[in-house]
Amino acid sequence: MTSPARLGTAVAGFAMLLCSLTASAQTAPPGGPPQGQPGTFDQFKAQQMLQLQRAQARVAQRLAAPDLPADQHQRLEHQQAQLGKFAAMPPDRQDQVLHRRFDRIDANHDGVIDPGELQAFQQQHRERAEARKNAASDPGGKPDDFWPSQGQD
Repeated sequence: MTSPARLGTAVAGFAMLLCSLTASAQTAPPGGPPQGQPGTFDQFKAQQMLQLQRAQARVAQRLAAPDLPADQHQRLEHQQAQLGKFAAMPPDRQDQVLHRRFDRIDANHDGVIDPGELQAFQQQHRERAEARKNAASDPGGKPDDFWPSQGQD
C-alpha cells in the first residue's frame, strides 16, 4: 500500500473513531457548545482534539491490562497506531481532515452543526457500522472491515 493510501486509511479510521467517540460522549467538553446547541468549526475541532486525547489515554490504559486477550490487544494496538498517525500530522493537515468531517456533518452548510445534523450523522454512522459488521460476519465478507476504505470516511 502506498503512503498516500496508508494516510487515507489512517484518516478514515481516525474519522470513524472520532465519530463513535462523539456519539458516546455524555456531556459537551469545555470549549464546546452547550448540550443541544449548535457548534462552530472551532468548537467542533476543540471537542475532537479533546476526544483524541481521551481516546489515546483510554486505549493505552486498556493495553496495559495484564489479562487482555491477544485479539483485543492486536485491535487496540491498531487503534493506538491510527490515533498516533492523526496526532502526528501537522496542524494544517489535521484542520483539513476535521474540516472535511465538519462539512459532512453540517448538512445545510451554514457553518454550524446543530443537534439534528449531528443526530442524523450519528445514525448514518451506526447504520454503516452495522452493515460492515454484518458483512464481516458473512462467510464471504471481509473479516478486516473495521476501518473503512478511503472513500467511506
